[in-house]
Amino acid sequence: MKTEHQGEDARQKGFRGRMVSIETFARKYRLDAEEAARLENQFGPVAGEIDLLQAARRNGMPEE
Repeated sequence: MKTEHQGEDARQKGFRGRMVSIETFARKYRLDAEEAARLENQFGPVAGEIDLLQAARRNGMPEE
């Protein structure tokens, strides 16, 4: 049986993708240091990969 807390965790993680560090994300998608710093200021050191992709694309990251 799920507790209320587990349900909150599942909702937060559900559609956000796996959690990655900004450094790893920036290296994977070849982002410059300025964009990596912007994402880290916006999200902190770790965020969901989907959120990071959406934010980077809004700021001009080309789609692959």
